[in-house]
Amino acid sequence: MEVKFNNKIYVKKGMDNNGLNILCYDIFKCYLDNEKNKSYKELKNIFNQLHCSSNMVLLNEKDWKNTTLDTQSRYFEPIEHNQEKLYFTTQWGNNGKKNHKDCNNINHVIDFALKKKLGVELIDRENVSITIKKKITHKTKNIMLYGAPGVGKTHNYKKLISQIEEGKTENEIFKSISENEEVINQYDEIFQNIKDDKRIEFVTFHQSYSYEDFIEGFRPNKDGKIELDKQGIFKNIADNAMKNLNNSYLDSDSLALEQTFEYFVKDCILHDEIKLSDSVYVSNIDDKAFYYTSYTNGMKNVKILFDDIKVMVNSNIKEQKEIKKLSNIMGTTKQRPNYPFAIYLRFLEFKDKMQTEIFDIFEKKVDQKNFYIVIDEINRGNISKIFGELITLIEEDKRAVGDKNDFEVTLPYSKEKFKIPSNLYIVATMNSTDKSIATIDIALRRRFTFLKMKPKSKLVKNDNARKLMDNLNKYIEDNIGEDFKLGHSYFMKIENDEDLDFVKEYKVKPLLEEYFYADDEKLTSVLKMLE
Repeated sequence: MEVKFNNKIYVKKGMDNNGLNILCYDIFKCYLDNEKNKSYKELKNIFNQLHCSSNMVLLNEKDWKNTTLDTQSRYFEPIEHNQEKLYFTTQWGNNGKKNHKDCNNINHVIDFALKKKLGVELIDRENVSITIKKKITHKTKNIMLYGAPGVGKTHNYKKLISQIEEGKTENEIFKSISENEEVINQYDEIFQNIKDDKRIEFVTFHQSYSYEDFIEGFRPNKDGKIELDKQGIFKNIADNAMKNLNNSYLDSDSLALEQTFEYFVKDCILHDEIKLSDSVYVSNIDDKAFYYTSYTNGMKNVKILFDDIKVMVNSNIKEQKEIKKLSNIMGTTKQRPNYPFAIYLRFLEFKDKMQTEIFDIFEKKVDQKNFYIVIDEINRGNISKIFGELITLIEEDKRAVGDKNDFEVTLPYSKEKFKIPSNLYIVATMNSTDKSIATIDIALRRRFTFLKMKPKSKLVKNDNARKLMDNLNKYIEDNIGEDFKLGHSYFMKIENDEDLDFVKEYKVKPLLEEYFYADDEKLTSVLKMLE
């Protein structure tokens, strides 16, 4: 492979500072020169995606110093950027992970430079693809991690989500989770990026958890009055995922309109009162519409949908009377066109100002991203009560994909149309020893893919603790079943006999007493094993 960049030829296995890993470094420096305001976090997100086996492509000085000396030696000399030192990896070999299907790391950087028009010229196109690696689309969107207490269900959901982000296949992910190997801090950075992007929500179900908490419903406000709260935790993240999904299909002009309108709404919210006429003003703004009220004629909180204003913009209307000829807008918008037209004119003025002052903040293309909701102890909630009509929509083949005519429901409180997008994953955990498991079989069994987590004694380092765990689990399996085995997390932090005695007395013994509560003979036998 030969590549020309800034009048210099780079070749595979170059010997005079012209190797392809040097090319990656030089492309990075060129990109920094063009993007002087990019933050460390933004740069990490960009360049980590170009490497198939590393989430440490780029480190600042603090993160670099926290690595081992061996790791530190695998970085180029630091570059000053925004008053901090940035370290860029030298590890750009195209082999990457063993048997990985797409590890052409250098090609990814070259493709990136071509797309950004940084001045790269290909001389030998061997093994170069012009398309940067796309994330694998998984068919499985609903995943249930289940097992006895202490087998690592909650611990492994981070690993599961991080591997989805890495683009691993379903077989790779499920095999890795089933093996349940101990992973220390390997996925912390990926998971933190997801949290920073606000693409994940975490909730624990319990008997009092309701549809109003999860989706929407009438709830008391801070003044004690009952009002409609549209943003339950699931609806909130589903809406955000749908917005990302829809925007990823938009061309640059349509995307610019969406982003401009978003800023316009925020600007309107900052104003105490927006007058639409001498006696009519905007009384409220939510995530879907403006609402106007009259001082004189009794009109109160009449809705003008954001989408109606966008239809006017796309239709490029010039006069108020043209509104009545538009399709796909609300009847009230046509009946009282003067108020929507006033908002429309205000938006056009704002749009012109945005384009002249801060147009550079707009994204030219939105990448489709995955969103996640993690439901801990899912079997402790009343599934029918919490999910309601959405229990059907969570099925993978009923998810919204792009602009296709997918399944949707009308929410009973707000009367909004609602879909669940294909880029939203539902990851749940379930304690298999909990007797309430029986109540969710019909509702969830068909809609979730179940991944069993088993105790793994290899993760227990203390020999005495490991032997005790194996003996207890054999007795438990023989007498009450595999699902009641003790998880390895009970024993993983044991370092000496004192630690072991404490765990036996205050963690293991109470659990065994619960397991064998109705059988004194077996309880006596199993407690003797603790001695």
